[in-house]
Amino acid sequence: MKTKRIFRKLFLTVLALIAIIIVAGLGIRLIDGRSPQAFIVAHLFHQSTMEEYEKGKGDMTDKSTVAIPEGVEFPREVKQYRVGDMQVFEVAAEDGSKPIVLYIHGGAYYHNFSSRHWKAMAEWAETTGCGIVAPNYPLLYRYTVKDAFPLMLQLYRQLQERYSARRILVMGDSAGGGFSLALAQEVLKTDSLELPSQLVLISPWVDVAGGDDALQEYDTFLNNEVLRHVGADWAGEIDVYDPIVSPLYGDMQDLPPTDLFTGTWEVFYTDIVKTFDKMKAAGVDVRLHVKEKMGHVYPLWPCPEGKEARKEIAKIINNG
Repeated sequence: MKTKRIFRKLFLTVLALIAIIIVAGLGIRLIDGRSPQAFIVAHLFHQSTMEEYEKGKGDMTDKSTVAIPEGVEFPREVKQYRVGDMQVFEVAAEDGSKPIVLYIHGGAYYHNFSSRHWKAMAEWAETTGCGIVAPNYPLLYRYTVKDAFPLMLQLYRQLQERYSARRILVMGDSAGGGFSLALAQEVLKTDSLELPSQLVLISPWVDVAGGDDALQEYDTFLNNEVLRHVGADWAGEIDVYDPIVSPLYGDMQDLPPTDLFTGTWEVFYTDIVKTFDKMKAAGVDVRLHVKEKMGHVYPLWPCPEGKEARKEIAKIINNG
Protein backbone atom coordinates (compact mmCIF):
# COMPACT_ATOMS: atom_id res chain seq x y z
CA MET A 1 0.00 0.00 0.00
CA LYS A 2 2.85 2.35 0.86
CA THR A 3 4.48 1.73 -2.55
CA LYS A 4 1.18 2.46 -4.29
CA ARG A 5 0.83 5.75 -2.42
CA ILE A 6 4.37 6.75 -3.43
CA PHE A 7 3.72 5.96 -7.09
CA ARG A 8 0.36 7.75 -6.97
CA LYS A 9 1.99 10.82 -5.43
CA LEU A 10 4.77 10.72 -8.03
CA PHE A 11 2.22 10.35 -10.84
CA LEU A 12 0.19 13.31 -9.59
CA THR A 13 3.36 15.40 -9.22
CA VAL A 14 4.33 14.67 -12.84
CA LEU A 15 0.82 15.56 -14.00
CA ALA A 16 0.97 18.83 -12.04
CA LEU A 17 4.34 19.70 -13.59
CA ILE A 18 2.99 18.99 -17.08
CA ALA A 19 -0.04 21.16 -16.36
CA ILE A 20 2.20 23.98 -15.11
CA ILE A 21 4.37 23.77 -18.23
CA ILE A 22 1.31 23.83 -20.50
CA VAL A 23 -0.22 26.79 -18.68
CA ALA A 24 3.12 28.64 -18.68
CA GLY A 25 3.49 27.97 -22.39
CA LEU A 26 0.01 29.26 -23.13
CA GLY A 27 0.71 32.29 -20.97
CA ILE A 28 3.91 33.08 -22.85
CA ARG A 29 2.13 32.79 -26.20
CA LEU A 30 -0.77 34.98 -25.05
CA ILE A 31 1.42 37.64 -23.47
CA ASP A 32 4.48 37.55 -25.73
CA GLY A 33 2.91 36.40 -28.99
CA ARG A 34 5.61 33.82 -29.69
CA SER A 35 5.82 30.12 -28.98
CA PRO A 36 7.54 29.22 -25.67
CA GLN A 37 10.35 27.62 -27.69
CA ALA A 38 10.94 30.82 -29.67
CA PHE A 39 10.90 32.87 -26.46
CA ILE A 40 13.55 30.58 -24.94
CA VAL A 41 15.74 30.49 -28.06
CA ALA A 42 15.66 34.29 -28.36
CA HIS A 43 16.90 34.66 -24.80
CA LEU A 44 19.63 32.03 -25.14
CA PHE A 45 21.50 34.09 -27.72
CA HIS A 46 24.66 35.90 -26.73
CA GLN A 47 24.93 39.44 -28.05
CA SER A 48 28.52 40.31 -28.92
CA THR A 49 30.12 43.34 -27.28
CA MET A 50 32.67 45.90 -28.41
CA GLU A 51 35.10 44.44 -25.87
CA GLU A 52 34.78 41.03 -27.54
CA TYR A 53 35.16 42.67 -30.94
CA GLU A 54 38.40 44.37 -29.91
CA LYS A 55 39.75 41.08 -28.55
CA GLY A 56 38.79 39.16 -31.70
CA LYS A 57 39.89 41.73 -34.25
CA GLY A 58 42.96 40.56 -36.08
CA ASP A 59 42.36 36.89 -35.19
CA MET A 60 44.28 35.03 -37.89
CA THR A 61 42.97 31.56 -37.04
CA ASP A 62 42.89 29.26 -40.07
CA LYS A 63 39.19 28.55 -40.74
CA SER A 64 39.70 27.02 -44.18
CA THR A 65 38.81 23.45 -43.17
CA VAL A 66 35.76 22.39 -41.17
CA ALA A 67 33.82 19.18 -40.62
CA ILE A 68 30.11 18.39 -40.47
CA PRO A 69 29.11 18.01 -36.81
CA GLU A 70 28.40 14.57 -35.43
CA GLY A 71 24.71 13.82 -35.32
CA VAL A 72 23.90 15.66 -38.56
CA GLU A 73 23.04 13.18 -41.29
CA PHE A 74 22.40 13.98 -44.93
CA PRO A 75 20.18 11.65 -47.00
CA ARG A 76 22.90 11.18 -49.61
CA GLU A 77 26.67 11.10 -49.65
CA VAL A 78 28.49 14.36 -48.91
CA LYS A 79 31.50 14.95 -51.14
CA GLN A 80 34.21 17.52 -50.59
CA TYR A 81 36.41 19.37 -53.06
CA ARG A 82 38.27 22.64 -53.39
CA VAL A 83 37.76 25.66 -55.60
CA GLY A 84 41.12 27.32 -55.30
CA ASP A 85 41.76 27.12 -51.56
CA MET A 86 38.03 27.15 -50.71
CA GLN A 87 36.57 23.99 -49.20
CA VAL A 88 33.21 23.02 -50.72
CA PHE A 89 30.70 20.42 -49.51
CA GLU A 90 28.28 18.92 -52.03
CA VAL A 91 25.31 16.58 -51.71
CA ALA A 92 23.95 15.27 -55.00
CA ALA A 93 20.33 15.87 -55.91
CA GLU A 94 17.94 12.93 -55.69
CA ASP A 95 17.62 12.96 -59.48
CA GLY A 96 18.26 15.18 -62.49
CA SER A 97 14.99 17.06 -62.10
CA LYS A 98 15.70 18.37 -58.60
CA PRO A 99 17.17 21.83 -57.88
CA ILE A 100 20.73 22.49 -56.80
CA VAL A 101 20.87 24.85 -53.80
CA LEU A 102 24.03 26.94 -53.45
CA TYR A 103 23.88 27.77 -49.73
CA ILE A 104 26.04 30.64 -48.46
CA HIS A 105 26.17 30.55 -44.68
CA GLY A 106 26.01 33.50 -42.30
CA GLY A 107 28.19 34.39 -39.35
CA ALA A 108 29.12 38.06 -39.83
CA TYR A 109 31.88 37.05 -42.27
CA TYR A 110 33.82 35.90 -39.20
CA HIS A 111 32.16 32.73 -37.90
CA ASN A 112 31.98 29.47 -39.79
CA PHE A 113 28.99 27.14 -40.27
CA SER A 114 26.87 26.64 -37.16
CA SER A 115 25.03 23.42 -36.32
CA ARG A 116 21.77 25.17 -37.30
CA HIS A 117 23.11 25.63 -40.84
CA TRP A 118 23.98 21.96 -41.20
CA LYS A 119 20.68 20.79 -39.75
CA ALA A 120 18.63 23.04 -42.03
CA MET A 121 20.56 21.97 -45.14
CA ALA A 122 20.20 18.29 -44.23
CA GLU A 123 16.46 18.81 -43.67
CA TRP A 124 15.95 20.46 -47.07
CA ALA A 125 18.04 17.80 -48.83
CA GLU A 126 15.79 15.16 -47.24
CA THR A 127 12.38 16.81 -47.69
CA THR A 128 12.87 18.21 -51.21
CA GLY A 129 15.47 15.88 -52.75
CA CYS A 130 17.51 18.93 -53.76
CA GLY A 131 21.26 18.97 -54.12
CA ILE A 132 23.23 21.14 -51.70
CA VAL A 133 26.46 22.99 -52.41
CA ALA A 134 27.91 24.65 -49.30
CA PRO A 135 31.17 26.62 -49.67
CA ASN A 136 33.41 27.31 -46.69
CA TYR A 137 34.41 30.70 -48.06
CA PRO A 138 37.40 32.72 -46.74
CA LEU A 139 36.61 34.60 -43.53
CA LEU A 140 37.92 37.43 -41.40
CA TYR A 141 40.58 38.16 -40.31
CA ARG A 142 42.85 36.36 -42.67
CA TYR A 143 40.74 37.47 -45.61
CA THR A 144 38.28 40.11 -46.81
CA VAL A 145 35.62 40.26 -49.51
CA LYS A 146 38.36 40.76 -52.12
CA ASP A 147 39.57 37.24 -51.39
CA ALA A 148 36.20 35.54 -51.00
CA PHE A 149 34.14 37.04 -53.81
CA PRO A 150 36.24 35.82 -56.77
CA LEU A 151 36.20 32.27 -55.36
CA MET A 152 32.42 32.34 -55.00
CA LEU A 153 32.06 33.61 -58.57
CA GLN A 154 34.41 30.82 -59.71
CA LEU A 155 32.31 28.22 -57.87
CA TYR A 156 29.12 29.58 -59.44
CA ARG A 157 30.74 29.42 -62.88
CA GLN A 158 31.74 25.78 -62.30
CA LEU A 159 28.22 24.90 -61.18
CA GLN A 160 26.82 26.39 -64.38
CA GLU A 161 29.18 24.23 -66.39
CA ARG A 162 27.63 21.16 -64.70
CA TYR A 163 24.01 22.20 -64.26
CA SER A 164 21.49 24.32 -66.09
CA ALA A 165 21.04 27.72 -64.48
CA ARG A 166 17.32 26.89 -64.30
CA ARG A 167 18.18 24.25 -61.68
CA ILE A 168 20.39 26.49 -59.51
CA LEU A 169 18.86 28.28 -56.53
CA VAL A 170 21.06 30.59 -54.44
CA MET A 171 20.21 30.81 -50.75
CA GLY A 172 21.91 32.43 -47.79
CA ASP A 173 21.30 33.70 -44.29
CA SER A 174 22.54 36.89 -42.63
CA ALA A 175 25.99 37.71 -44.07
CA GLY A 176 25.47 34.82 -46.48
CA GLY A 177 22.18 36.37 -47.56
CA GLY A 178 23.92 39.63 -48.38
CA PHE A 179 26.65 37.69 -50.17
CA SER A 180 23.98 35.83 -52.18
CA LEU A 181 22.36 39.05 -53.37
CA ALA A 182 25.74 40.63 -54.20
CA LEU A 183 26.66 37.49 -56.17
CA ALA A 184 23.44 37.66 -58.20
CA GLN A 185 24.05 41.34 -58.95
CA GLU A 186 27.56 40.49 -60.15
CA VAL A 187 26.29 37.61 -62.32
CA LEU A 188 23.99 40.14 -64.03
CA LYS A 189 27.09 42.07 -65.14
CA THR A 190 28.86 38.97 -66.46
CA ASP A 191 27.85 38.10 -70.03
CA SER A 192 29.16 34.54 -69.80
CA LEU A 193 26.93 33.66 -66.83
CA GLU A 194 23.20 33.14 -66.45
CA LEU A 195 21.21 34.11 -63.39
CA PRO A 196 20.09 31.44 -60.94
CA SER A 197 16.42 30.47 -61.04
CA GLN A 198 15.68 31.83 -57.57
CA LEU A 199 17.09 33.73 -54.59
CA VAL A 200 16.09 32.90 -51.02
CA LEU A 201 17.50 35.42 -48.56
CA ILE A 202 17.07 34.75 -44.83
CA SER A 203 17.58 37.90 -42.73
CA PRO A 204 20.16 39.14 -45.25
CA TRP A 205 22.81 41.63 -44.17
CA VAL A 206 22.35 44.00 -47.09
CA ASP A 207 24.04 47.13 -45.69
CA VAL A 208 27.18 46.59 -43.61
CA ALA A 209 26.99 50.21 -42.44
CA GLY A 210 23.26 50.00 -41.71
CA GLY A 211 21.03 48.40 -39.12
CA ASP A 212 18.15 50.14 -37.37
CA ASP A 213 19.17 51.46 -33.94
CA ALA A 214 15.49 51.90 -33.03
CA LEU A 215 15.14 48.10 -33.11
CA GLN A 216 18.27 47.38 -31.05
CA GLU A 217 16.34 46.99 -27.77
CA TYR A 218 14.31 44.13 -29.28
CA ASP A 219 17.22 42.25 -30.88
CA THR A 220 18.73 39.79 -28.39
CA PHE A 221 21.41 38.64 -30.85
CA LEU A 222 22.81 41.38 -33.09
CA ASN A 223 24.76 44.41 -31.93
CA ASN A 224 24.67 47.25 -34.48
CA GLU A 225 27.83 48.92 -33.22
CA VAL A 226 29.86 45.73 -33.48
CA LEU A 227 28.41 44.84 -36.87
CA ARG A 228 29.37 48.18 -38.40
CA HIS A 229 32.97 47.65 -37.35
CA VAL A 230 32.99 44.06 -38.64
CA GLY A 231 31.37 45.18 -41.90
CA ALA A 232 34.10 47.78 -42.43
CA ASP A 233 36.73 45.10 -41.73
CA TRP A 234 35.14 42.80 -44.31
CA ALA A 235 35.03 45.60 -46.89
CA GLY A 236 38.72 46.30 -46.31
CA GLU A 237 39.88 48.79 -48.93
CA ILE A 238 36.44 48.83 -50.58
CA ASP A 239 33.86 51.48 -49.68
CA VAL A 240 31.27 50.06 -47.26
CA TYR A 241 28.50 51.26 -49.61
CA ASP A 242 29.90 49.32 -52.57
CA PRO A 243 27.25 46.75 -53.64
CA ILE A 244 29.80 43.96 -53.38
CA VAL A 245 29.50 44.30 -49.58
CA SER A 246 26.24 46.27 -49.26
CA PRO A 247 23.98 45.00 -52.07
CA LEU A 248 21.14 47.26 -50.89
CA TYR A 249 22.91 49.91 -53.00
CA GLY A 250 23.26 47.68 -56.04
CA ASP A 251 21.18 47.34 -59.21
CA MET A 252 18.02 45.29 -58.60
CA GLN A 253 16.91 45.37 -62.23
CA ASP A 254 16.39 41.93 -63.83
CA LEU A 255 17.14 39.91 -60.70
CA PRO A 256 15.51 36.46 -60.49
CA PRO A 257 12.41 35.74 -58.36
CA THR A 258 13.35 36.41 -54.75
CA ASP A 259 11.98 35.48 -51.34
CA LEU A 260 13.03 37.56 -48.34
CA PHE A 261 12.53 36.27 -44.77
CA THR A 262 12.77 38.56 -41.75
CA GLY A 263 11.52 39.04 -38.22
CA THR A 264 10.29 42.39 -36.95
CA TRP A 265 12.58 42.17 -33.91
CA GLU A 266 15.92 42.17 -35.71
CA VAL A 267 18.00 45.25 -36.47
CA PHE A 268 18.17 44.27 -40.16
CA TYR A 269 14.39 44.44 -40.54
CA THR A 270 14.26 48.02 -41.88
CA ASP A 271 17.08 47.43 -44.40
CA ILE A 272 15.40 44.23 -45.61
CA VAL A 273 12.12 46.09 -46.16
CA LYS A 274 14.09 48.73 -48.13
CA THR A 275 15.56 45.92 -50.24
CA PHE A 276 12.08 44.56 -50.91
CA ASP A 277 10.84 48.02 -51.92
CA LYS A 278 13.79 48.56 -54.28
CA MET A 279 13.28 45.14 -55.88
CA LYS A 280 9.55 45.74 -56.27
CA ALA A 281 10.18 49.13 -57.89
CA ALA A 282 12.65 47.47 -60.28
CA GLY A 283 10.02 44.95 -61.38
CA VAL A 284 11.51 41.93 -59.61
CA ASP A 285 9.14 39.09 -58.67
CA VAL A 286 9.82 39.44 -54.94
CA ARG A 287 7.97 38.22 -51.86
CA LEU A 288 8.54 39.44 -48.31
CA HIS A 289 7.91 36.95 -45.51
CA VAL A 290 7.62 38.81 -42.20
CA LYS A 291 7.17 37.18 -38.79
CA GLU A 292 6.09 39.44 -35.96
CA LYS A 293 8.32 39.58 -32.87
CA MET A 294 10.79 37.08 -34.31
CA GLY A 295 14.52 37.72 -34.39
CA HIS A 296 17.50 37.24 -36.66
CA VAL A 297 17.49 34.17 -38.97
CA TYR A 298 14.42 32.80 -37.18
CA PRO A 299 13.80 30.20 -39.96
CA LEU A 300 16.82 28.31 -38.61
CA TRP A 301 15.56 28.33 -35.00
CA PRO A 302 14.40 25.08 -33.32
CA CYS A 303 10.86 26.32 -32.68
CA PRO A 304 7.42 26.08 -34.36
CA GLU A 305 7.91 29.41 -36.17
CA GLY A 306 11.26 28.22 -37.53
CA LYS A 307 9.81 24.88 -38.59
CA GLU A 308 6.96 26.62 -40.41
CA ALA A 309 9.43 28.87 -42.27
CA ARG A 310 11.64 25.91 -43.25
CA LYS A 311 8.58 24.17 -44.69
CA GLU A 312 7.79 27.32 -46.66
CA ILE A 313 11.36 27.39 -47.98
CA ALA A 314 11.07 23.71 -48.93
CA LYS A 315 8.01 24.60 -51.03
CA ILE A 316 10.01 27.38 -52.72
CA ILE A 317 12.82 24.93 -53.48
CA ASN A 318 10.36 22.43 -54.94
CA ASN A 319 8.45 24.97 -57.00
CA GLY A 320 11.52 26.83 -58.24
